[in-house]
Amino acid sequence: MAKADNKKEKKVALPQSYTVTSMAAYLAESKELSKKDAKEILELVFNMVEAGVLQGERVPLGKIGKVFAKVRPATKARKGRNPLTGEEMTIPAKKATKVPKFSFTKGFKEEVLKAKIKAK
Repeated sequence: MAKADNKKEKKVALPQSYTVTSMAAYLAESKELSKKDAKEILELVFNMVEAGVLQGERVPLGKIGKVFAKVRPATKARKGRNPLTGEEMTIPAKKATKVPKFSFTKGFKEEVLKAKIKAK
């Protein structure tokens, strides 16, 4: 059996806004770390996610979803019309490119339906 953790997790209120600094402060307070250490841990996690995506991996982010890179295929040049003037024009070809994507889990999508939305 694993030993019980001697440090008890403190109940700390969630941050008002979700910035790296506020999340680091929340981690620091709840896990009794310095804010500097908590921010370094967050930065390490973000760098690890980025490195995984750049290596072509689908990087899971817990119950939220997965981050990955996807190839957007090339398009051929084609004819089109200017909607204002009706003038015919050529739309140039585009090269294939890589784009970042995020895929949410089914459970997270269902939880978002219950979310509170802040008015701006």
